[in-house]
Amino acid sequence: MINEISKEAPQINSEPVSPEGQIADQPNSESSLQPSRKPSAKRTGLAILGLMLLATVGFFGLRSLPAKPEKTGKRDRAGQVTPVTVATVTRQTVPVQLKTIGTVQATSTVSVTSQASGRITGVYFKKGQRVQKGDLLFTIDDRTQAASIQQAQAAVSQSLAQVQQARATLAKDLGLVRQAEATLAKDQAQAQFAQAQSDRYNNLYKQGAISQDQAQQYITNSRVSAATLQADREAIANAKAVAEGDRAAIATAEAVVGGNSGALQNTQVQATYTKIYAPIAGRVGNILVTEGNVVQANGANPLVTIAQVDPIQVSFAVPEANLPEVQKRMENGKLKVAVNFAGSSTPMNGVLSFVNNTVDNATGTIQLIGDFDNADGKLFPGQFVNTTLTLSKEPNAIVVPDRAVQNGPDGQFVFVVDPDDSTVENVPVTVSHSFNGLDVIQKGLNPGDQVVTDGQANLVSGGTVRVKTPGSKGDTSGGAGNNTNPGDHRSDKPSGDGNKGTGDADTAPGQPRRSRSGKTNPGGDS
Repeated sequence: MINEISKEAPQINSEPVSPEGQIADQPNSESSLQPSRKPSAKRTGLAILGLMLLATVGFFGLRSLPAKPEKTGKRDRAGQVTPVTVATVTRQTVPVQLKTIGTVQATSTVSVTSQASGRITGVYFKKGQRVQKGDLLFTIDDRTQAASIQQAQAAVSQSLAQVQQARATLAKDLGLVRQAEATLAKDQAQAQFAQAQSDRYNNLYKQGAISQDQAQQYITNSRVSAATLQADREAIANAKAVAEGDRAAIATAEAVVGGNSGALQNTQVQATYTKIYAPIAGRVGNILVTEGNVVQANGANPLVTIAQVDPIQVSFAVPEANLPEVQKRMENGKLKVAVNFAGSSTPMNGVLSFVNNTVDNATGTIQLIGDFDNADGKLFPGQFVNTTLTLSKEPNAIVVPDRAVQNGPDGQFVFVVDPDDSTVENVPVTVSHSFNGLDVIQKGLNPGDQVVTDGQANLVSGGTVRVKTPGSKGDTSGGAGNNTNPGDHRSDKPSGDGNKGTGDADTAPGQPRRSRSGKTNPGGDS
């Protein structure tokens, strides 16, 4: 490089050139050229200084080039002793659960509207208050309904009087019928006597004892008596017909009474609508129509909305693949559902009460609903909650703290400590589900294995570790790494791994950093 720079340096013995490209003539050089001048000391110093600057720039440029990574990085990391926290793999009975996000909804919601028109004269509850079924909510001006009731009562009284009058007329006409029947009986007796006389005198006439005129007189009297009987019978029939008409008039009057009574009852029912009562027990919302406003019967806008919140329901959805298992478990009894929400560490327990009859094709899930007691009012309609549906219990399941399970390029794994030489091995595992900070292991571990729960960021397979004990120097975890179960040998978190998953300075370049729940993955050193 120095040789190349020296070649590019300006030549000192250069001849002056004229603008036309010819060599300029030197003074007093008519017959021959004079020898060239020697380079000046100033030009020589500048050339040397330029060479030194170029050499310095080249030297530092070479130093700044990236160096090849050393191949002994992993060997150095494997050779160091890393403090870690461990836990013992155990067997436990753990529940098989489905976890999802649920939405709280009221068991029933009623929009209270007015069934009578008028001005609101009273509001007897406060916004957000809990009410019981039958509590008075609103009153409406009832003067119009009171006047209608009086009018209907007058109509009923009038129709009742007409019934009484029709009944009196019937009684009178029935008396006429009885009188006509008595007259008929008397005339029948007289007719029988006249007929007997007519027969006797007719025999006497035939014997010549009396004259024809006398005999004819008794025959005429018999015929008159017979005609009188016929008239009496017709009078009785007419009286009975009048009595039947009276009975019809009574029925008509009674029908009028019934109609007027119905109108009175309807008016009385309409009057009850001027007092609005709570149709269900629950929590009222905002008062939408206040005192003094005029409302219309069966209007579109409700006065207030009541939501039944005790008991309350939580709606959630699970994948359709879990539906057969849910149906199978429901046959053996009610399934337990637990919910909790932000700011609450105590779950609320309920039971599964409803499985929808249709799978949502858009999401591939099916809706479930659980019922919960909500006497303390902690659950509100529209609230999002963490929902856990317990299907069954798995006995003797192999469990480890979820902090021990890491995610790598080839899947999930744990670091298992060899108690003989205090080295760790990267062991792939299969996790079925999690429960209360524990991962249930289906494959890869055995009870009694020691797994690393903290400090994985500085580990590689085959590396040497030092198991920290509670209270040891540099222990700043405050007991957070203790074993989940009594007897588990899992010590506290070392102070060097306080920022787990944030990128330790000792991590080799190019290794994957992130894992589930912010855990670090030490790379593919399995």
